[in-house]
Amino acid sequence: MTISAISHYRGGTIEIVAPVARRLKAAYVKHGIGYRLSRFETGPNAGDWFVVVTFADQTTYEKLGPAIAQDHECQQIFAEIAKFASRISREMVVDLDL
Repeated sequence: MTISAISHYRGGTIEIVAPVARRLKAAYVKHGIGYRLSRFETGPNAGDWFVVVTFADQTTYEKLGPAIAQDHECQQIFAEIAKFASRISREMVVDLDL
């Protein structure tokens, strides 16, 4: 079953976030990781970011964690993101195959 990390971030405009997110998505794709970025448009979190990172299964998630930690490009992108956005929350979910 697919494992997803769902994160809520605050900070950064579309003009700042989108180019960095594109670079992160490209880096993740090299590892076989899915990446989706959305922006809250209504409610108390309007303007915040919703990020979903997907892994094929638990084994893949456990294997790729250390690989991402060693990936210099990903680490540089994470540091850049930290300059303009803060993570509010992160939840791990198991997607059900219905």
